[in-house]
Amino acid sequence: MKQDVAVMPDLIAIFEENAAAAAATVQRVASPASNLRQAVERAVNGAETIVLGPDEFLPSSLISALRDLPGVISQPTDQQLSTAGAGITAAFAGVASSGSVCIVIGSPLASAASLLMPLHIVLLNAARIVERPSSLFEPTCLGGEALHRDMVLITGPSATADMGPLVRGVHGPHRLHILLLE
Repeated sequence: MKQDVAVMPDLIAIFEENAAAAAATVQRVASPASNLRQAVERAVNGAETIVLGPDEFLPSSLISALRDLPGVISQPTDQQLSTAGAGITAAFAGVASSGSVCIVIGSPLASAASLLMPLHIVLLNAARIVERPSSLFEPTCLGGEALHRDMVLITGPSATADMGPLVRGVHGPHRLHILLLE
């Protein structure tokens, strides 16, 4: 589905508002790749080990700019996965109505980087924001790609209220930082 340029800013603003309401942080990043690199360097905030997920859904030049950051591991051992401070994944899509990011979980690193690390940094192409979750399953949306993928929708950092007050980071990332690529 080709996004209508006139509608895009509204979807982006709605996405940002709803992601923030779900306790995620959103930062807009303009081209070139050097801006993305600087934004990631600030976001990882000194994490010694960073797991870099697959580069699907983004130009390879953007991911290439991150491969040589200090601490980035593209083929981590199980031990490194269990102690990594941050995970970086590229989002398949963003959902404006909920502020959710959609991560394809077919790759083991995509799952680990998005669900296990204390900090999950998501790289989201602003042109891949859709209105609502059901939009993803329309055959014309994003070329019908969602109909052939295993995905997880992530809305904010991990949280639970099973035993009383809301607690964040119990079953997954303590923080979700979305870099919205314009």
